[in-house]
Amino acid sequence: MKTRTLIIAGLTSFLLTSLTQIPARLVTERLPAELPVTLQGVSGSLWQGSAASLHWQNVQLRDVEWNLQPATLLKGQLAASLRAHLAQGGEVDGDCGISFGGTLHCSDLNVTGLPAQALAPYLQHLMIPPLRGQFQATLDSLEWDRENLPQVSGQVEWQEAGIQLNPQSFGQYSATLSVDANNQQQISLASAPDAAFTLDGQTTVQPDRQYQTNINIKPGRDVDAGVKQFLGMMGKPQPDGSYRVEQQGSF
Repeated sequence: MKTRTLIIAGLTSFLLTSLTQIPARLVTERLPAELPVTLQGVSGSLWQGSAASLHWQNVQLRDVEWNLQPATLLKGQLAASLRAHLAQGGEVDGDCGISFGGTLHCSDLNVTGLPAQALAPYLQHLMIPPLRGQFQATLDSLEWDRENLPQVSGQVEWQEAGIQLNPQSFGQYSATLSVDANNQQQISLASAPDAAFTLDGQTTVQPDRQYQTNINIKPGRDVDAGVKQFLGMMGKPQPDGSYRVEQQGSF
């Protein structure tokens, strides 16, 4: 029995190793049409290869490199360690996989140098002007299907923060992301000690895309009057000079 088990294990390992040495282009050309991933300019092997571009939903990557994790194929996933450039700017690396149902799973995901202005299309309906600076993210996990908003756990930093309409630099801010027991996305905000604004508060996003925001923003003495006027449009002035921003709606 022991010998038989070793033979089966050896054959399985041999087959997996052989399959992963197949040229990646031959495999990607035969992917099921329902798999929501498009790759172009593919080279290398299935085990270790690259692509000039990858498109999945609204995610576009360039100069993609991967190292396949073949054991995940047995779980119905195509997973690999990835390194790529984001189409909007910046770089990303981590372990990501896509199930045959189209759900994206990532862990140990790092994003560096993402221009803040790339978020403008997503912030426009919140009446937030185009931003300046860049974002860095260290994400423990990310899960995203084709119907719901992503569920993310980790840390995001907004460095050299500012808005396009104002040349002043506002410093550094951070967001801690987590998912609670009810699958609600929690986003807790904070500011660096030397930031132009003292920021604290939280945004909760429910699975049905409803969100609720409660944030306190206190501008420093060097913040110009135009920015303070804009804050007055967003939130209620408080006795201590801060502004209370309370919003709710849906994405």
